[in-house]
Amino acid sequence: MDVPFLSLELFQTLLQNVAILALLILLYDIIPEQIRLGSKTIFSLAVGLIFGFAAFMGIALLLKETGGQVVGINLILVPLAGFIGGIFAAIVVASVLVAGSLATGGSVTGVDIMTIAGGLLIGVIFNAARTWKRFPRRFSAQLLMLGIALAALEILASLIMKGVRGPAGALTPAPLYGPVPAQVPSSLPDILSVSPPTLSLIPLFIVSVLGILLLGSIIGFIDQKKDVQRELVEHKEHLENLVEERTAELKKVNSLQKATIESTADAIVVTDLKGTIRAYNRKASGILRIYTLPKNDEGGVLFANQTASRLTVPEHFPSLVASLPHSAEQVVATDLVFRNGRIFELSVHPQQIADQIIGRVWNFHDITDQRNAEDALKAANSKLILLSNITRHDILNQLTALAGYLDLAYAKTTDFSISDYLESMKKTTDTIRLQIEFTRDYQDIGLKKPAWQDIREAFLRAAGEIRGPNLTVLCDVGRTEVFADPLIERVFYNLIDNSLRHGEHVSEIRLLSMREDADLIILYEDNGAGVPPDDKDKIFIKGFGKHTGLGLFLIREILSITGIGIREIGAFGQGARFEIRVPAGKFRIA
Repeated sequence: MDVPFLSLELFQTLLQNVAILALLILLYDIIPEQIRLGSKTIFSLAVGLIFGFAAFMGIALLLKETGGQVVGINLILVPLAGFIGGIFAAIVVASVLVAGSLATGGSVTGVDIMTIAGGLLIGVIFNAARTWKRFPRRFSAQLLMLGIALAALEILASLIMKGVRGPAGALTPAPLYGPVPAQVPSSLPDILSVSPPTLSLIPLFIVSVLGILLLGSIIGFIDQKKDVQRELVEHKEHLENLVEERTAELKKVNSLQKATIESTADAIVVTDLKGTIRAYNRKASGILRIYTLPKNDEGGVLFANQTASRLTVPEHFPSLVASLPHSAEQVVATDLVFRNGRIFELSVHPQQIADQIIGRVWNFHDITDQRNAEDALKAANSKLILLSNITRHDILNQLTALAGYLDLAYAKTTDFSISDYLESMKKTTDTIRLQIEFTRDYQDIGLKKPAWQDIREAFLRAAGEIRGPNLTVLCDVGRTEVFADPLIERVFYNLIDNSLRHGEHVSEIRLLSMREDADLIILYEDNGAGVPPDDKDKIFIKGFGKHTGLGLFLIREILSITGIGIREIGAFGQGARFEIRVPAGKFRIA
């Protein structure tokens, strides 16, 4: 059954040939992955061989069907080979078609040369266009464009073939699918004058586009399958490499961790949440006398009991450990005295996996030598303080006597030049007295351990010692504690004393606090004369000033013991303003 523009028998034959070519194209799958991803030239030749073989088989099929025309549907292999494999693949297929035409028909017509060359050119252009930015990215769209381009080429060739002159000299149509006519139109007007109706070209257009789409889709499917397989293999190899690397890293980490724990000077014990010992290092074994652990969970060694058995005063240790929460991360005891006389500081940290606490890590740090050195230092300091007190007392007595003699000499002399000398000597003795008395106030600096100090209470106590009737004291720091030397009260005392001595007209002092990033800022202010810009840094230098020259110097030294800084930031003429910066971790606000 035929329709006006299509022979169904012819169309069926075309589709059968396309199907046979599709089966042959499946041979593309045998190209090794190394060649597909390797040299472009070798890959192009491999594609040419596969497509050339398909063309050879297609020639045989067409020769049987048509008896002479062997290019026909095989033409779609040329641009497709060029599109997939490049120029060398297209040349191989084109060579096979030319050779087949010569072998079966004795010659190659101009139309055949035109269509083969055009197909080769289309394939090469489309292959190069795949790297262009504006070229469609979808493979199906690229195939559709390639099919349309080939169809246009074949329609043009069909127009030429159908314009062949008949025996009587008139132009007569030639068969769409069969032996090539003997004559070809000599000019473009001849071609156009005998152009077939548009409907008669529909089969050629459909077969070309469908053939390209079908064969190209097979190639695309094979490429996609190989890419997926390659990615799976690469992913598998990557995972295997990762597993090997992680395993090696874990072994290394475990080895380093074990070596680190064993090489540390501290005794380390790991327990579960029930307090049963699960691991320990050699140092802990020697201290706690742990030699073996049960292999099962029953009858394990309890950390609290084992440690208490080695202490000189063991009664309270088990209850101390039991009272700690699982998340405790702190120093448990600072002076655990063992029976052998050694003193240890015990701290605990939670053992965690992700966010889950699975046990505890106990750390025994030997502080015996430190405690002995501290005790010796305390004893030496006590003797030095005693000696200093005695010496200071004797010096003050001598200064009192000297001051009395100076007063007597000043009263009896009538020589004004000598009186001036005596007045200077009197001032010198007074300065010596102030400095000696100042050493009494600050002789304990650094002797006692820093502790948490309530800033409000320390400031108000200091202000209460020297507060006058005309001085207003304001304190706006809330419940703030600072980790500082116990002499922090003398810091505020000296600041207030400095304001009253040098501020000229101070009637109000104020203490306030604020947060600045992670630090705490404590501001001490007065409404006096302020500090000249050139003296802001000098006032903290030892010996600078009108009085002893030690007050602000010692303030800075006391604060620096725990990392607290101080500086003067006020505007001259508007009052003094001292900024005390307390770093993070050295303050707490209730």
